[in-house]
Amino acid sequence: MPRLKLKYSGHSRCPGILLLPAKHVAIVADPYTVYAFRLLGFEGHAVSSPEEARRAVESLIPREDVGLVLVASEYFSEPLVAEAIEQFKSTRLDAIIARLPTIREPGKPMDVQRELLRALGMG
Repeated sequence: MPRLKLKYSGHSRCPGILLLPAKHVAIVADPYTVYAFRLLGFEGHAVSSPEEARRAVESLIPREDVGLVLVASEYFSEPLVAEAIEQFKSTRLDAIIARLPTIREPGKPMDVQRELLRALGMG
């Protein structure tokens, strides 16, 4: 397995800045989330089931040009996907795989009136 070569910046304004090779960010999520991230320039893998998410994560394992993989929270803890994520983590030590919070994720309930009053400086 090739080793990642790191270089330190020789620029006088930024001595000691670590320069890493540019890597892609890949998103594994529902089509709407993927579309939003594609507008920002990220690579996206639109999935609609845990099986598709597992295949998408497995397809990213051999890709050395991917440095960050974000998997939608609704798939991240699924057993099928969790196996692929563990395989990714054990194989790709130079890349990060993380959970991406999405709109479908159950959140903490919020007291809208209290938050509005606080935002207006009255609470």
